[in-house]
Amino acid sequence: MKPGFTLPQKLALGSFWLSHLTFWFTLLLGMWLGNTPVCIPYISGCTSITATGIPELQGYFFRAGLISACVLFVFWWYCLKSWLIQLAPAKPILTVRWMVSLGIVSSLCLIVATAVLRPDKSQLPWQLHTVGAALFFLISLLVQTRVTFYLRALARQGIDIGSSLPGKWRIIAAQWCFLLLMIGLQLSDSGNAAKNVVEWWMALLIGGYYLSSAQDWSHFRLTDAE
Repeated sequence: MKPGFTLPQKLALGSFWLSHLTFWFTLLLGMWLGNTPVCIPYISGCTSITATGIPELQGYFFRAGLISACVLFVFWWYCLKSWLIQLAPAKPILTVRWMVSLGIVSSLCLIVATAVLRPDKSQLPWQLHTVGAALFFLISLLVQTRVTFYLRALARQGIDIGSSLPGKWRIIAAQWCFLLLMIGLQLSDSGNAAKNVVEWWMALLIGGYYLSSAQDWSHFRLTDAE
C-alpha cells in the first residue's frame, strides 16, 4: 500500500478546503479593501457569503474558487457512488444512483448561483442566484441525510463503513436545526444578520460532511494503479 492520501481522500479534503478557503479569503480581502466590515460572520452575521463574492476583485477569486470546488463536489459524489457499490452486499444500483444524481444536481445549482454574480448589482439576476443557492442547500441536506441513513443500514448488516458515521449524524442534526431556524426567521421576517449566520454555518456543515469521508476512504481506491 502506498503511503499518503488516496485520491478519494484528496477529493474529500479538497472539497472542503477549496470552498471554505475561497469564502475566507474573499471575506478577508473584502475587509482589507473596505468592502466588508471587520467581523466574524459566523457570530455576528455582518455579511452574507454572497456579498463577499460580488465586488469586482473579490468576485474573480470567489467565482473561480467556488466553481472549481463545485467540480470537486461532483467528483466526490462519483467517489461516493463507487464506494457504496463496493460496500453493499447486494448491488443497490438504483438507490445509489438517485442519491448521487441528486448530489450532482445540487453542485450544478451552486455553479449557476455562483456564475451569475457580478459587480453591478442592478444587473444581477437575484432570483436565479437565490433559487440556485437555496436548491444547493436544500438538496445537499436531503441527500446527505439519505446517505447517512443508508450507511447506518449497511453498518447494521455488519459492513465496515469506516468511523465517521457518528460525526455525520451530528452534522446532519445540526443542519436540520439550522434549516428550521431559517424557516422561522423567514416567517418572522427577521433581519439579515441572523439569516447570514445560518447561511455561514450551513455552508460549513455541508462542507464538513464532504470532509468527514476522508477518514473512511483511507483504504478506498478508484483504480488499481493508485
